Amino acid sequence: MLLEELDDPLWSELDVIPEDEGPQIAPIPPSSYTLKKYVDHSETLQKLVMLGVDLSKLEKRPNVGTFLLKLDFEKDIQKILFFLKDVGVEDNQLGPLLTKNPFILSEDLDNLQKRVAYLRSRKFSQKAIARMVSRAPYLLNFSVERLDNRLGFFQKQLGLSAENTRDIVTRLPRMVTGSLEPIKENLKVFELEFGFRKNEIQHLALRVPKVLTASKKRLTETFDYVHNTMEIPHNIIAKFPQVLNSSLLKIKERHMFLSLLGRAIYDPTQPNYVSLDKVASMPDDIFCTEVAKASVQDLDEFRKTL
Repeated sequence: MLLEELDDPLWSELDVIPEDEGPQIAPIPPSSYTLKKYVDHSETLQKLVMLGVDLSKLEKRPNVGTFLLKLDFEKDIQKILFFLKDVGVEDNQLGPLLTKNPFILSEDLDNLQKRVAYLRSRKFSQKAIARMVSRAPYLLNFSVERLDNRLGFFQKQLGLSAENTRDIVTRLPRMVTGSLEPIKENLKVFELEFGFRKNEIQHLALRVPKVLTASKKRLTETFDYVHNTMEIPHNIIAKFPQVLNSSLLKIKERHMFLSLLGRAIYDPTQPNYVSLDKVASMPDDIFCTEVAKASVQDLDEFRKTL
C-alpha cells in the first residue's frame, strides 16, 4: 500500500556495509533468498526471531539480510529495543515493528530521542506517541525538521488547530510517513471535482481521516453514486463521511432495497428519515430490523435478483 512506503528511500545508506563492522559472518549470497540457514550460527537472528521478527519478509528486501548479520544484538539492537519500550511500544509490537522497519536499527539513538522530544514538545501524549510509533514504524526515521514540515502541512492545508492536528495524526499516523501526493490530489478532488466547501472538507478529514488517503477512483465512484443517484447533498455527506469509506456494493444494495420498500428517505426533515451512517455501517441484521423493517432473508433474496 502507498502509505506503507516513504517518499524517498531511507535505506540507501545500508547498501554498502564495511566488512570490518559488526560480527564477521559471511554475507548472504546475492542469489540466496533465505536467512534460515544463518539462524543457527547467529545469536542476533535467533533473538530477533524470539522477538517475533519475520525473517522471511526481511530477506526479500535488498541488503537487509546482510545488514542484520552485521549487527551485534547487545551492542547494536538492545539499546534500540529499550528505547522503543521507554517510548511505550508493547513487547508484542516490537517484532512486527522491526519486520516493517529494520532500518530503525541503523539510527543514532540521540537522534531518535530528539525526535520523540520534539513530539512531546508539540504536546503529543506518551500514549499518542506510542500509538504513532507502533502504527507508523517509519515515523522515527524522519528528522525533526521533516516531522515539523509534515505536521505543518496538515495543519495548514486543512486549517486545523494544533489540537485537531494532533488528533488526526494520532489516529492515522501513516499520513505522516507516506507520500503527500495522493493526499494533495484528494484535497483538490474534494474541492474542485466534488464541490465541497473548505469547512466541509475539514469536517470530513476530522471525522474519517482515511478519506484523505483513499483511492481517487474509489472516492469518485462512491461520491458519484451517493450524491447523484441517491441525491444526497454535500452537507449531509459531510455530516456522515464514513459513507465515502464504505463498500460501494453494500451502499448500492441497501439503497436499492430501501427504494423497493419505499424507505429510501434521506431527508432529515421527512418522517422515517434514514441516516447515511446506518446505510453505510450497520450490520445486516440490525439494518433490516431497524431501518428496512424486513428480515435478513428478504435482503438475501433481493441480492439474488441483482
